[in-house]
Amino acid sequence: MASQGPVCEQGECPIAAAFFDHGHIYGMVANLVAAGASLSLVYEPDDDKAALMLSKFPEARRVQSFEDILSDQDIKLVAAAAIPNLRAGIGATVMEAGKDYFTDKCPFTSLEQLEHIRSLADSSGRRYAVCYSERLQNEATEHALQLVNAGVVGEVVQVLGLGPHRLSASQRPSWFFERAEYGGIICDLGSHQ
Repeated sequence: MASQGPVCEQGECPIAAAFFDHGHIYGMVANLVAAGASLSLVYEPDDDKAALMLSKFPEARRVQSFEDILSDQDIKLVAAAAIPNLRAGIGATVMEAGKDYFTDKCPFTSLEQLEHIRSLADSSGRRYAVCYSERLQNEATEHALQLVNAGVVGEVVQVLGLGPHRLSASQRPSWFFERAEYGGIICDLGSHQ
């Protein structure tokens, strides 16, 4: 994907990454670092997942608890790709600790979660951001945007994506097939397109 370069100075935006339940976390962190953030802390109970992140970002340090991230006053933002039904709760905890939150899609599995986070964002001034990777980490999308901005395409009146990805059931964690955990097919597909 084309990089627009850093938007902050080196060391200006220390971040943390936690809860690597979905593999999107690695691309999320890579794009944050490409934008100028520095990955400082990693919390992930699974040794293999943590080791993979640390191999990509050896400057980061693994911590033993999520509380270590929340209590670190230098951390500005926490990126996470937890099981979907846990994302809003983690985000609320992050925001209550005075940090911004960047989560994988889908960001919520219920309207109650949405309302709670909306209220918390209003009262705290903290951000709850979502990585819609099909839109933000996709070379075709980036190229289409360049064509639109260059005036090659003309006036855009609608954008529609119709391509679900492969199921790859054998490679999916068990939570992916539990509606209470992933929110149901509408949450999943709706956040892809």
